[in-house]
Amino acid sequence: MKRKVFKYPPAGVEPMALQETATALEGAELVVNVRTAKDQLSSLLEEAARGNEVIITSDGQPKAKLVPVRSRRQSFRMDWELLRSQPLRRGAPAAEGLVREDRDGRA
Repeated sequence: MKRKVFKYPPAGVEPMALQETATALEGAELVVNVRTAKDQLSSLLEEAARGNEVIITSDGQPKAKLVPVRSRRQSFRMDWELLRSQPLRRGAPAAEGLVREDRDGRA
């Protein structure tokens, strides 16, 4: 006779709270079943927003993944080393002069 494997803990046994689990797995994937995902959707969305991936399983098989939304646009980063490595040009107009010319030309 084949034994049935239970997917959920027996009644009376409290599973670890989602927040405690997420804290314990900091930086790792959080794996939850569909029932937990339905009950804890807001908490799971917060975990995804913090940068953690949440895997939702059904019958022990991964079915979906919650991941944080990444902005398409990258923030501007200045490459100071490249700027410092550029040679200075002798005889080129100063920045103040270029700005003044530009402002005077608009008026």
